[in-house]
Amino acid sequence: MRPVQGATTLAKRFGSSRAVASTSAPQRLSAAAVANGLRREAPEHVHRRRFSATSTGGGTRLGQYLEACGANWGDAVEVQDIVASQDGQTFAWQVDLPPERLATIRPGDPIESRPFEFMSSGSSQGVRARFQLFPKGDSNASDPSHCSLWLSTDSRERLPIRLRLASTEREGGASDFCRLEDALSNGSLQVSVSLKDGRLADASTDVQKVQQSLQLTDLKFAEWRLFNAQELFRAGKLVSSPPFRFHHVLLGDMYLEFQPGAPHPEHCAVFFRCRVPTMRLRVKLEEGSGSFSKTFEAVGRASGEDDLKQGRFLPVNMDAPNVFESDGSLIVRAALEEVVTIPAALRDMIPRLDERASWPKRL
Repeated sequence: MRPVQGATTLAKRFGSSRAVASTSAPQRLSAAAVANGLRREAPEHVHRRRFSATSTGGGTRLGQYLEACGANWGDAVEVQDIVASQDGQTFAWQVDLPPERLATIRPGDPIESRPFEFMSSGSSQGVRARFQLFPKGDSNASDPSHCSLWLSTDSRERLPIRLRLASTEREGGASDFCRLEDALSNGSLQVSVSLKDGRLADASTDVQKVQQSLQLTDLKFAEWRLFNAQELFRAGKLVSSPPFRFHHVLLGDMYLEFQPGAPHPEHCAVFFRCRVPTMRLRVKLEEGSGSFSKTFEAVGRASGEDDLKQGRFLPVNMDAPNVFESDGSLIVRAALEEVVTIPAALRDMIPRLDERASWPKRL
């Protein structure tokens, strides 16, 4: 089992990973500049409204250049929820891999589940976990025809888990877990985890149902609504929003997180997550009534503990008036104000594209 890694590479969504591999020489771009040069439609699973920008990646010079390099602008596929068995001893996840999606995945490209939590026997605290699947193998796989499967957790101890992918079951993850051809059935993969000998505590059967919605406006603003926020706050468990994207696929998946009881028992902390380690984004988060708002720089791959220490979150006093809507829901709005750090390769690419646009056609 691996410790939590919490990040996916940008290479999963476009044809050449070299264009975003460098981490040196950051450059600041305004949100408007990013919107003009890096425009991308929102993922299909996110509810959209009032779009003023509807061009796909290939509709810009940058998009056309990346397509020439082999980029693929396929829409993001919805990540299925984790389903707990009735006895609470198994957690299952379905990964949809239709042929058109599978064709865009390369060796080393991961697909991650949403985080979930279970209780192990003899432990008083829950373990947060996330499936990490490499359909065509991770960097240590011996053959791209093999799947790699791991369970990333925040546990400091090794847990006696059993991972299952289709009909193959192992005691823990493996780079050569099984052959993709053998695991794939009707365009999907079935993944599950249980503790050896069924040693899951009864507390894990009480899975809190999250009722939420996400609206994306003009590829610049996101509004996240937690309909049962009061119940979620009392449950005290971390809740993640559906992933979304601001401006363009190159900025990667982003999502919001709701952490009850932080930094004080009567508060909740709202985090802005970006999985790209080379990115720093200036974002503004605001609670629905506007009583609580904050602008800060979100850092890719930062942990919740680091964000709390550095103040990179929106604190909301849940006892304050007007925090909850009349139906008991909590609204959080997010806006991207500035791309603070961008990979050097992408920074250097933009002026070359502008120069090429002015060249005459070949004779």
